[in-house]
Amino acid sequence: MFSDISQKQIKQSLVVGLLAGILAGMFGVGGGFLMVPLYVLWMGLDQRRSHATSLAAVLPIAVAGAIGYSTSDYVDWNAAAALLVGSIFGALYGVKLLGEVSLKFLQLGFAALLYLSAMRLIWSSTPHQLLEGTAAIAFLIVVGFLAGVMSGLFGVGGGIVMVPALIIASGMDSLTARGTSLAVIVGSAISGTIANLRKGNIDVAFAVLTGLAGVPATFIGVYLSQQVPQRLALILFSFILIAIATQQARKVQLGSAVH
Repeated sequence: MFSDISQKQIKQSLVVGLLAGILAGMFGVGGGFLMVPLYVLWMGLDQRRSHATSLAAVLPIAVAGAIGYSTSDYVDWNAAAALLVGSIFGALYGVKLLGEVSLKFLQLGFAALLYLSAMRLIWSSTPHQLLEGTAAIAFLIVVGFLAGVMSGLFGVGGGIVMVPALIIASGMDSLTARGTSLAVIVGSAISGTIANLRKGNIDVAFAVLTGLAGVPATFIGVYLSQQVPQRLALILFSFILIAIATQQARKVQLGSAVH
């Protein structure tokens, strides 16, 4: 499995996993928002395969994050169940779309997703209750479906959607929202990865290396999430997303200029 990749690519995969794991643990996301652009821009992988490979690598990272947060009782399993119902089906639909949409759409769509997520992370930093009971459950199922679609289509865990939604829908505190998000990402990552494996979309060696490197880093991220001031963490994370999105959009622009 590893004989077809170079020593340089092995080291790159490990670095990507370490960085993605720390950020996943800190912010309750799968880490795909970082993996995909690094796979494409740094390691030279195909955009479509990068999305599928990223989602596979997200799986062990999300498992580690969910364990890390749950040991401190920062997972709301009732909310996770509602989100999971939608996310599993959403991930399958997202994988289906991955094979049908254009490469340029994937690139621009991913950049737009990062820009939007950066704004949402800043705006949703203060919990406030809007929905209760059946309305909240229905809302979370829909949010889970949308997060699942993004997982399958863009190779991200969907936490950049779920974390703000959990805060908005139930007044959940930031740490519990992150832990709950990671627990749900496990389900959508399993669903999407199985579908991608059947389609042959995944570079398994890269996914394994990135995922394994990300596991210990995720526990570090979970620890840091409880030490760094929440407002500062959200602002820093938003700037990271904006920087990656800008670089991704610039890549599309340069590609269009060449053609």
